[in-house]
Amino acid sequence: MEVAWSFLIWSSICLSVVLVLQLLQGKTRNSSRPLPPGPPRWPIVGNLFDLGQIPHQTLAGLVQKYGPVMWLQLGAVNNVVIQSTRASRELFKNHDLTYSGRTITEAMKACSYDQGSLAIAQYGPYWRTMKRICIEELSASKRVNETAALRKKNIDKMIQWIDEEGQVKGGVRVAQFVFLTTFNLLGNLMLSRDLLDPKSKEGSVFFDAMDGLMEGGGLPNVADFFPILKWLDPQRIRKKMEKDIGQAMHIVAGFVKERIADQQSGQHKERKDFLDVLLEYEGEKEDEPAKLSERDVIILILK
Repeated sequence: MEVAWSFLIWSSICLSVVLVLQLLQGKTRNSSRPLPPGPPRWPIVGNLFDLGQIPHQTLAGLVQKYGPVMWLQLGAVNNVVIQSTRASRELFKNHDLTYSGRTITEAMKACSYDQGSLAIAQYGPYWRTMKRICIEELSASKRVNETAALRKKNIDKMIQWIDEEGQVKGGVRVAQFVFLTTFNLLGNLMLSRDLLDPKSKEGSVFFDAMDGLMEGGGLPNVADFFPILKWLDPQRIRKKMEKDIGQAMHIVAGFVKERIADQQSGQHKERKDFLDVLLEYEGEKEDEPAKLSERDVIILILK
């Protein structure tokens, strides 16, 4: 009897979800506004199964049949696909502000990561301010040229690490050393110091956390296509990302807190680095943030 009731309850839930999704799809199909052409949609899943194993090649092939502007329904999410230079130029020239936002996946919402990240934050005063600071402090030609000796130093150190690891263990996890070298190079540019040592436990933990972050951010998530399933997190992607991002942010938070303590104790360096700029930032315009929170600084350094 208990099994029968459980089956009945779960069947009712699944049926309710199906009916809601069908109603949403019906509302879209019955819209009075004409939609761009596109392939026929299946109930519930829409065009998800039409994408194939190599979606970008599939979409390129559909241009011949449906034209450069195409309508696809991926699960419960409606999409307009632009596949020509002329159409994209017209879209972003005449409607740039309307379409300048970003689609934020559930994975990237873990630990509110999307709100502080320059790469995926929504277009607005915060994003414009962070872009300006990064260009002025990190990407300017003068800044790049000043780091030539620093880059050479980090590459030499990486080669030494790989050589020592190969002699001791007979095998080398090259990806980890490349990651640590890149991170330490950025650490010197932004924080004026090496951040992690390959022999430290913290370095291994940080590498694994960032590896999980990148992997989780690229996995197809059914909750992105069926928003009604967000609370359920059926693939546990959001839960895993909370762990990985949390670990990475905890390590970076240590660097930030150390710098704040140095500033409060009156310790000064000869040259300001990127972290100093972020911590001392004060907005001058009305639409700019007055200050950057410690959380925003941590996410920017991590990014």
